[in-house]
Amino acid sequence: MLKKLHTYLQRINSNLLRMSESLLKPISLGKRSLETEDDKTLKKKSKKKKTHVVSLGPSEGCKRKIAMLVAYNGSGYYGVQINPGFPTIESEFFPALVKIDAIPQDHADTPSKMWFQRGSRTDKGVSAAGQIFSMKIILVPDLIAKLNEVLPSQIRAIGYVRTTNGYDSKNWCDSRTYMYMTPTFAFAPFEKFITDDYRTSPEILDRIHEVLSRFLGTHKFHNFTSGVKFEQACASRYIIKFECSEPYVRDNIEFITLRVKGQSFMLHHIRKMIGLTIAILRGYCGESTIDACWGPDKVDIPKAPGLGLVLEELHFDGYNKKFGKDGVHDCIDWSRYKDDIEKFKEEQIISTIVAEEKTNRVMFNWLRTLQFHNFGQPRPDAPEKPWGHTIKILKEKAQANDFSPDLSTDSDALRQTNQTSETGQMIFTDDALNFKEREIISAQPCITDTNSVLVHNEVSDNVPVSVSVEQESSQDLKTTLPVPVSGNTDNDLIRISKTQ
Repeated sequence: MLKKLHTYLQRINSNLLRMSESLLKPISLGKRSLETEDDKTLKKKSKKKKTHVVSLGPSEGCKRKIAMLVAYNGSGYYGVQINPGFPTIESEFFPALVKIDAIPQDHADTPSKMWFQRGSRTDKGVSAAGQIFSMKIILVPDLIAKLNEVLPSQIRAIGYVRTTNGYDSKNWCDSRTYMYMTPTFAFAPFEKFITDDYRTSPEILDRIHEVLSRFLGTHKFHNFTSGVKFEQACASRYIIKFECSEPYVRDNIEFITLRVKGQSFMLHHIRKMIGLTIAILRGYCGESTIDACWGPDKVDIPKAPGLGLVLEELHFDGYNKKFGKDGVHDCIDWSRYKDDIEKFKEEQIISTIVAEEKTNRVMFNWLRTLQFHNFGQPRPDAPEKPWGHTIKILKEKAQANDFSPDLSTDSDALRQTNQTSETGQMIFTDDALNFKEREIISAQPCITDTNSVLVHNEVSDNVPVSVSVEQESSQDLKTTLPVPVSGNTDNDLIRISKTQ
């Protein structure tokens, strides 16, 4: 009895299921089904969306995600990023893509539409030999050749590789390598009378290596940028390598190249590390200033000129390890373009750095500003005597007898080549100094109770520098200036000696 009842209930359930399924199906009239008003409205909306397709121009085609290697000379540009009203690298690059029909105009106006990203941001005047742009564009035939035809000579597309759709040249970048090219006289002690003939010594090179090594590792670099506080997580940065090359001569000026590799860098980060290194080598502060920079206190650090800074290479080890060996995607490796990169670097970047330094004395003039920084040390007399920190160091060196023996030169030779101005200051001509005629000026007061004080003397072609001496009626003052000898700057010092 129970079995029959169970079978009967199962049949009822199956019948109910079939009835419910038939009710859910649309009622058919021949081959067409009845549609509600809502269904018709949805279909109309979907048709409208399909008709609004962005026109890609005459070269319509599928867009592909790529990583493009770009090199540029940053001289005359206000950085790489778009900055309305100012010439930048991207303001030249995007219109060039439009001209060759690689992107439509609205993608140039809004780069996010083509998933554009730069591997590293460079500031005003900074060049790049290995910048990477990631973007989704149409791969027109002869893309690189056509792009270089419409780009200015200061910007060059070197090559490209296909990438994954999720590739981002900034976020996938593991580390970055920058180089900084600077004359070696930047590291000479500040009491040196430096000229183009200056040549560095092995001892100074060893000291540079020693100072650079103190930046390695993870530290709080809040003092090497602006707008970042000690307690912020973004202040911590990891420096992998910081090295100095052997000196080399270009256009009669001796240069060295500093190379720094780090996980990431902040605004002005590299230029301030190099600025502090120069200040330490020149004697404006000690290596203890670096230790003070890691603490919470604010430290005044000079920023080296942007002229010699070059973005050399971006590293994508993580991406290459994950996707480069899957048999589908290419490794991001530019070794096959090494000759093209070196050629552009030599013709457009290094030659510009040498010419600018030779013509405009960029580093030479910047060195004169170091005396206005206190490097974290209190200077109560700064408002009245902004050079007080420099004079203080000079006094300490003179009292410690750190200077070489008193130097003199043939008085007859000086008398033939020197003139005296109405103010009593000495004016030295080309014959005496191998420079254009100018006044040699130094900060005053320059006479102390010590027998001899060496005067800071940094001379540029355009800005005259003078020596001013406080005379006392009961004393006579004698000024001697050794004549510089080409290639030998050990004795190129100005000394003010006091005689009774």
